[in-house]
Amino acid sequence: MESGLSVSNMPDPLSSPLERQQSSANGNGGLDSEEGSSLEEIGFNWGEYLEETGASAAPHTSFKHVEISLQSNFQPGMKLEVANKNNPDTYWVATVITTCGQLLLLRYCGYGEDRRADFWCDVVIADLHPVGWCTQNNKALMPPDAIKEKYTDWTEFLIRDLTGSRTAPASLLEGVCIVAIQLFCV
Repeated sequence: MESGLSVSNMPDPLSSPLERQQSSANGNGGLDSEEGSSLEEIGFNWGEYLEETGASAAPHTSFKHVEISLQSNFQPGMKLEVANKNNPDTYWVATVITTCGQLLLLRYCGYGEDRRADFWCDVVIADLHPVGWCTQNNKALMPPDAIKEKYTDWTEFLIRDLTGSRTAPASLLEGVCIVAIQLFCV
């Protein structure tokens, strides 16, 4: 009795959907380059793979570094309070200059357009807080030594600088605990 099916042309039940697609591309397990087939054209569907194999997807919490970089929501121009690099018991207001995943390039308020003191910090381990946190928690708000003499009334400067600005919401800063890397520009 011949059924028309042979073991040699039946798909391997233990192979992945991608392997089955590759083997069916030209009948011999390889991709047929004459037809321009490629893995990108065939595609791989994780949902199908997980369903067919009975596997579970890894939880998003396993990829905190990716999750933070994709969902940090920090925007250039936002203001926040950050520990002074040279005096970690004090804080000062900084502006987000740019973001790179979970890294923020910050500039302390008062430096204007001077990029020489810009610094990177990691939102996961940095001592970052929403504007107003120092007042609420009795922490000292003090400008960095390098610009202390620039203005005579820092309270007035901050009021002017913060009026109409966008502050980083507390929800972005929850659970973040300054590792700062000083940029040295020549």
